Amino acid sequence: MPRSVLNNTVIPLLRQLTKKLGEQQAKNELRWMTDHVRKAITTKHTVEHTTNARLWRDQCAPSAEETELASKRFSSVQWAWLRQAVHDRVETNKPLQYILGTQPFGNATVLTRPPVLIPRWETEEWMLKLADMIRAENTGLLNVLDACTGSGCVALGLACALPRGSVHITGVDISQDACELALENLARNKAKQAVEFQCVDLHEQSVASELMSRRVWDMVVANPPYVTPAEYAELDPDVKDWEDVRALVPGDPTSDLDQSGLSFVVRLAQLTRELGLADGESTKLPRLVVEIGGAHQVDGARQAMHDNGFNLTEVWKDMAGIDRVVLGYHKT
Repeated sequence: MPRSVLNNTVIPLLRQLTKKLGEQQAKNELRWMTDHVRKAITTKHTVEHTTNARLWRDQCAPSAEETELASKRFSSVQWAWLRQAVHDRVETNKPLQYILGTQPFGNATVLTRPPVLIPRWETEEWMLKLADMIRAENTGLLNVLDACTGSGCVALGLACALPRGSVHITGVDISQDACELALENLARNKAKQAVEFQCVDLHEQSVASELMSRRVWDMVVANPPYVTPAEYAELDPDVKDWEDVRALVPGDPTSDLDQSGLSFVVRLAQLTRELGLADGESTKLPRLVVEIGGAHQVDGARQAMHDNGFNLTEVWKDMAGIDRVVLGYHKT
């Protein structure tokens, strides 16, 4: 095949991706890239982030013929974008979600941009389950604090999933990058609820009183940093080189508590108590919902909740069978 023809096929790009990802994952990622090129990259190189690929789902990889057929009739600008995307994926370990620029999350579509944490399917799964629980049990306006909001995916996912006027959600994060991206995502998604985002350091001593001066809270939800230093050392460069370490690893990595990855979970249990959620009448809804990294963190997370007045806890597993969420209730 002449070089000029070969250069305008996806075969060389597929070979590059296969060396890094393996054949099936390479085919899937190249399919998502070509879909994105077709929908979002115009001949004027204007990017509209409209991809609907769910990057975490196991899908049957397309055949080489299907991928090749899908790549035909690209413009020179689209080919240039595709080659650059494959280069970034292979040579710089840039995550595909950052390359495509968006990630579906429930009924929301979330912009993704480094270094803000990329939404994961595990988080989407429990968010949707929590939305179902709120829909079934809630009878009035629920004030929800989304701690460590990142891109705002949990807050916006809940806001898009629940009936209009049923919740007011405030997302907070210490990262200015995260807060700016969350606000962009708020503008992008047509939420049915009141949603706001603010930059807040949840370790500040005055944070509870400041938050209580704004409203009476009913629930705290969080996908906090919970990766241990040992786990972080083993993460792929796709994660370590691109995503904010503060969104992954909590606090001081030299402390004994942070060796377990639970220091921020403990802080969230304390904050939830300081917000008055360990008092009052029993409710069917949890007062605190936190994501964790697996069975090794269940006992510590439960103990933190019990120590702060949440006398009933529950654990949700994810689709992979991993202990993923701990919920704290106050029962009288």
